[in-house]
Amino acid sequence: MDKLEATLKIIDRALTMFGPDELFVSFNGGKDCTVLLDIIHNMNRKEAKRVKCIYVRPLNPFSEIEEFVEVCREHYGISIATVTGSIKTALEAICQEDRQIKACIMGSRKTDPYCERLEPFKETDEGWPKLMRINPLLEWTCDDIWSYIRDHNVPYCSLYDQGYTSIGDRTNTIPNPHLKIETSTGDETYRPAYTLKDADKYERAGRL
Repeated sequence: MDKLEATLKIIDRALTMFGPDELFVSFNGGKDCTVLLDIIHNMNRKEAKRVKCIYVRPLNPFSEIEEFVEVCREHYGISIATVTGSIKTALEAICQEDRQIKACIMGSRKTDPYCERLEPFKETDEGWPKLMRINPLLEWTCDDIWSYIRDHNVPYCSLYDQGYTSIGDRTNTIPNPHLKIETSTGDETYRPAYTLKDADKYERAGRL
């Protein structure tokens, strides 16, 4: 079974366990959750089209991310609600506002910090809002993500073409130094994120 097929099976199981009004996709404009949104949007199940999408907006967002959220609204023809704050604060606000919510679909991968022990279905830890966390992309690598984006012509945030490889907010993110190059005129610039070598090792080199 390839990774996309395994991901589709996890999402399909989630849609069987929970109604579309009980689920939402946690979206931050990054490449992983963009792939997740694209996969869900293109599923054959009609319930997939009804799953809520919520943009978890950091306190100091990049304007390029804000613009990309609008691109996704138009490209997929969906509503994307916005909640500002940390992921924990956002989940608390989401659950307080909509008591139907029981599960959150996330774009986490095992190479992300603190995610190496995650499972496809795992309840939130003690002290967090009680939700089922659904992680369909756990086994994907950074290269898998970029292969899907480029093979399926998926739109993505323009920051990735400027050398950013893992995007937080303006206070903790810079272009990846492993992508820095010098032009023939002596100026410094950055190669696109999808050209990064040893991506799972260096993907977060631009996070402060």
